[in-house]
Parts: sequence; structure tokens; C-alpha cells
Amino acid sequence: MLWTIAAKDEHGYGYAAGRGRERLYRSALDHAAASLKRRGADAARAAAKTRRHMALLAERYPAHLERMSGLARALGVEPNEVATGALTLASFVGTGCTNFTAVPPATSDGKVYVSWNFDLPPWFRLLVGRMPLYVRDIAGSKPYVCMGLPVLFGIGVMNGDGLSSCVNSVGAMDSGEGLTFFELNNLAMETQSTVDGAVSVWRDNPREVVPGLAIAIIMNANNIFADASGDAAVIEHSHNHIAVAKASEHGGVLASANHHQFLDRSLSGGADPIIEPLITGSYARLARMWELLERFKGSVDLGTIRTITTDHGLNYSTLAEFGIERSYYDERIDDATICCHPWNFFRHLRRLEIVEAMVELNVAKTLNNILMDPARCTIYITPGNPCRKQYVPVWVGDSLRMEWADKARGEIDYAPEWRPGARSRRIDVFRRPYASEVSDRLRSIGLNIFGGLDRLMESLIAGD
Repeated sequence: MLWTIAAKDEHGYGYAAGRGRERLYRSALDHAAASLKRRGADAARAAAKTRRHMALLAERYPAHLERMSGLARALGVEPNEVATGALTLASFVGTGCTNFTAVPPATSDGKVYVSWNFDLPPWFRLLVGRMPLYVRDIAGSKPYVCMGLPVLFGIGVMNGDGLSSCVNSVGAMDSGEGLTFFELNNLAMETQSTVDGAVSVWRDNPREVVPGLAIAIIMNANNIFADASGDAAVIEHSHNHIAVAKASEHGGVLASANHHQFLDRSLSGGADPIIEPLITGSYARLARMWELLERFKGSVDLGTIRTITTDHGLNYSTLAEFGIERSYYDERIDDATICCHPWNFFRHLRRLEIVEAMVELNVAKTLNNILMDPARCTIYITPGNPCRKQYVPVWVGDSLRMEWADKARGEIDYAPEWRPGARSRRIDVFRRPYASEVSDRLRSIGLNIFGGLDRLMESLIAGD
């Protein structure tokens, strides 16, 4: 069911990822170049930064450098152009995602779950599709399922050993150069089987952090990891600081949103609702997630997870310390629900609050819920808001060569060979894995259109 990119080596993987999808990749790189120009980036400084980053990759993560070289060959460009594009795309505006993990004793069935409500602007689907998962299978490293666009940006969500992950973008001002969050995540997925191993990847490598509170923060992220043994952790980091919280310290559950809750924000330079009002919704979403996890602790299963991920409830308790009070019957705070919708978009328009309306439309949208269930060798995904779309179960036991795949077949309630029906509607050209030359052409056109809207949104958020 999933798009699988299999290769004998790293260079071959990059080449295979780009071959046949040149138009889409070139549109993405053009979008990145336009963004750099719009920000007034000095070309010489940008080139020097790219060279430093490629030198760091050669030392710390040469496999990724080889992949970029392979992609560059497929596109007919220089590797440094791919590297510059990847760094730029990783620093686009984004404030979404409300995630959690539940492991024994919090789960009633003894399973390990990692849930990701994936919130980003709707135009992001043009890059990754409505079913944004693919399998990375390179000889010599662990196979794993990724979300994103291969090579340029991809986030590993489950590997063949059952290590599972989800992320939240977050602002920080303690910045510096190092491996990007995407590269750290991929390095962990390719080489580690345990949560402690994943944590060591963050501790043992320099961490790239782009300074920003409400902009340029996709590259900065909190990361949840859980492994097949039932260990789970949240990693929060800035360039110079890191904090790790274990699920065992919280009864088997952890939640994460778009701010630092365990890492001291005076060290990371992280945002709060006073410093950056746009982050107010994150505090509300995280408080509501913890409320639900505490309520269901000990009874978490697939049914209760569905309840949590589709929740539209409100919890403003963590905002009181910032002097923000709102009754539950008042107008919702923007971006304040776990299953995210632009609730106040038309209210803003009626009040002629055009900037506020456009900002909420850009940030308050759950594109997918992605649920990792490693014991059943399954990733469940909703092709849209989880409150409106049913889960599509994706069997990954065979493509990831999971040792317990035969046992898992007896526990699932769907056929592993299940395939979705043929796509015929026009909207379905944006769905992976049925990408074609025509669909990529349409996506590249759409990306150029929405790129202009994204540039407008970035200037509005930045207050330019």
C-alpha cells in the first residue's frame, strides 16, 4: 500500500526518490530559493552556511550527504542546491501538532501507542499528499516508515524494531548550527531500537536550532519516542540545552504540544503566551491532552485513543498564570483544540480582523491523525481531521521485516493485504501512493500558487 523506496546504497536511494518526480522537487527547491530571497538572505552567507552544514554531515551523518548527492543527480543540480533547499524548507512557518504516547501500565491491552495529530497549513498537502507515508529501505540500515518528502525533509515514525516517533514544532531563541531535527530523527530511526538509544543521538550530536518564536520553527521540535519494550520519552531541546521526560515518571503517559514544558524556557528562549500570543492555543491544547490522559490512564486502547484525538474540548487552566482567563462559553481561543479547526475564522472576518483570520486559517488545521501501533505492525492514519475521517489501517510488518509480524497477523482485525479502492476523483491526484506524472505536475502548480499565500502569511505573522 505504501510507496516503498528500496535501494542498495544511500546515493541510490536519493536518486530513486527524485527520479520521475523531478517537477515536484524542483518546485519545492524553487519555493525554498524564493523564500531565502524574500527574507533578504545574503547569498554568500547562505552558501557558507550550506558548506559548513555539508562538512558537518560528512563528519556526523555521511549517509544523508550521499542521499542528497543522489537526489541532486536525479534533478540535474548540484548537491549544495539540495542542501540549501532542505535547510530552508525546514525553517518554514508552523505551529501545530498535539501528540501523546501511552505505554503500560496506562494501556488496558498492554500495547504501546504513539499518536500524532499532524497540524500544518493545508497547502502542505501539496508536498506530502493526503496519505503522507512512505517506506525507506536502504541496505545496511533499519527500514522505517517516514512522513514527508524523501531526502528534503522526512520524519521517521516507525522502524523495523518497533521504535516509534512523533513530533511538535516549537520556537526557541537559543540557536546554533548542527544536525537539523529531521537529520537527528532519521539518524535515530536508522540506527536505534530503544528510547535510550534515540536520546543518545540528541545528546551526542550538535543540534541545529533556528531562532524564532512564531516563525521559522518547524526545524525546532519536541520529539516523542516509544519502543517495543514499553519505554517512552519526550525530548525537548535547544542548541545548548536538552531535557528528557520519561513516561514511567507520569504513569505511562506523556503529552507534547508547541512549547517547552520540561525544558526551562529561560534557557531555551522558548515562547509563552505573553512573549508570543500565537502560542496561546498550544498551552490550551496541552492542558486538555493531559486532562484526558489522566482520565483514561489505565484504560487506554484504540477506542479511547479515538476519543482523545477527535476531542474538541477546552482547558484554559495553564493560561491563568499568564493573566489569560476565558470562560468555556466565550469565544474559543484560536488553535485551542486537540482536533484542530479554524473555529473563529468567520468571526474574525465579520470583525474585519483580516490578519487574525488568515493566521488562524493557516495554523489551525489537523491534516491527519497518525497512530503508531508497533505490536500489531500497524500504522493507522486518517486522511483528514480525525473527527471526520475513519482510520485507514496500514500493515507494515512485511515492508519493515518485523520479527513478530506472524504473531501480529493474528491480532489485527483487518486483512494485511487490504488495499484502498481505485482513485477516480480529481481530488485524489493529491494522494500518495498513487502519485503520477500528472499528479506531480498539478501539485507543483498548486505549490507555486500556495507559495505566494505562504509568503503573505509569513509576513503577517512576522509583523512586516
